[in-house]
Amino acid sequence: MNKIKYLFMAASLATVMVACDDDHKPDWDEPSAYEIAATSVSVTEGATVSVSTDVITVTYDHDIILNPAVAITLNGTPLEEVEIVDGNTIKAKVSLTKGKDYTFEIPARAVTAPNAMNFAPAVIVNFKAEPAPALDKSKIANAPVNANATAEAKRLYSFMLENYGEKQLSGAMGEVAWGTAFSDLISNAAGKYPAIVGFDYIHLASSPANWIDYGDITPVQNVWNAGSIPAVTWHWNVDMEAWAGETVMPDDWSGNIQLTFDAEANPDAEFTKALCAEVSDGTVITVKIKDVKAGAQGSVKDKEWAGLSSNTEYFDISGDEFSVRLNQEMADKVKENGFIISGHDYTATAVYVGKTCKESTGKGFVASNVLIPGTRENAVATADVAKVAGYLKLLQDAGIPVLFRPFHEAVGDFTWGHWFWWGNSGVDTTKELWKWLYNTLTNDYGLNNLIWVWTMQTSNEGQPASVAQLQSTYPGDEYVDIVGADLYEAALSDQTAKFSLVNEAIGGKKIVALSETGNLLDIEPQIVENCLWSYFMGWYEQDGNGPGFISWNKNNEWSTVLNHPSVLNRGDFSIK
Repeated sequence: MNKIKYLFMAASLATVMVACDDDHKPDWDEPSAYEIAATSVSVTEGATVSVSTDVITVTYDHDIILNPAVAITLNGTPLEEVEIVDGNTIKAKVSLTKGKDYTFEIPARAVTAPNAMNFAPAVIVNFKAEPAPALDKSKIANAPVNANATAEAKRLYSFMLENYGEKQLSGAMGEVAWGTAFSDLISNAAGKYPAIVGFDYIHLASSPANWIDYGDITPVQNVWNAGSIPAVTWHWNVDMEAWAGETVMPDDWSGNIQLTFDAEANPDAEFTKALCAEVSDGTVITVKIKDVKAGAQGSVKDKEWAGLSSNTEYFDISGDEFSVRLNQEMADKVKENGFIISGHDYTATAVYVGKTCKESTGKGFVASNVLIPGTRENAVATADVAKVAGYLKLLQDAGIPVLFRPFHEAVGDFTWGHWFWWGNSGVDTTKELWKWLYNTLTNDYGLNNLIWVWTMQTSNEGQPASVAQLQSTYPGDEYVDIVGADLYEAALSDQTAKFSLVNEAIGGKKIVALSETGNLLDIEPQIVENCLWSYFMGWYEQDGNGPGFISWNKNNEWSTVLNHPSVLNRGDFSIK
């Protein structure tokens, strides 16, 4: 039974109510001819009321009592908190949602009065809660920040601006290795193919190879030709210096560099352990060498002095470096115990564990040095940019525009710290890196097919950061087309507050997107709050069995979201 509070003008009214139910009138003490009627209602018919309204009151021309068998309702649902105040006024507690239509009803058999011998007529009021303010797009530029943007890039940007706030584009990573296995899986599960398909230059150092070749743009071209929009993230992995010095590997096989987790054998064991925690299938161990003699051999061993694999026990070397690419089994050994470099007839000068994103603690890749000519970091970064520019140029020559997202999640967490190298010298350096990369790719390499997507980090000790914190990391309107947030939250949760946070931080002057997400978010509150993300990019999952719904979206969420009428998928549009 509903919780109904009664305030009585006289104790005798309680006995009257006992006999009052939905089928019988009260046992009135004496006949009376007077009628009961409502004289005022706090919400008028057809009105639009503030969403902060939490009480509806109805006042009658006599003192009243309520029939507990007949509920007072809002949209057909009985209200839990109803009371009589001042003897003749019903006070009903309500909770309203922005933009929603409501019917408040006091049924005809719900209200009577002492000795009235009748019930008050029904009170029915239809009203609407005020909607959220419409998304104001007037401040957003109508063209990309690059004045020389290609026709394709301009059309893509215009399309996204036109639909911003009206429709949300679906998106999913293709997979980690330059393909579409994950987005194909989603299509099979949801019956719709994502509007945006994500790729990643994470394996830049390994390309071209028989397993990854960014020079083959076929996967991206197929996505574009099929009607989806390509998005490219750049997990910019750089070599991490695991060791530097000068160790001679004599011809008696006695030389070695122990990069294990044993503090006696390796004074920097803790740093090595943190570095090795990041290795995976495809990580490369590179040894810089000099004074290489005829017949020299290198060796990469595990903790027990056996080769990480049969091919790494001993192998011929020449030139100024040798390297070993880890498979999953080898990576697991390195993660557990580290590794040892040995061999004979050469001198080792440095060891790099590539390509990880672990921060430098003084021995690795220092972000601020990228901007200083003559440093190792500047040389590595400049070479990487030249390489990635060549791959992006292939897409431009093919008439393919790209949502380009480098340097993402630069802050990490404002209190707990960064997790990518481009954040290890502070936010001011990251902003300068963004401007440097923008100017280099745009002006030096003539890449005009890119829509630049900056990711704002929204976390501070695991809680939402402040607007001021977000603003402190932003590189500037003249370098950014779209601002995104990366969120890993509960499935189909309401994250409109995060949208509002990002939108406020950039003063409503940019398109706001969900640039990376694990679980998909609920569309409905986004519509109600006028906080519809421009697009979302569902991150991929895979294990030894291939792509799958392993940790996220395990309950058909992809189908729920992609089939929502406010979501655009492949085939719902054309921008060519």
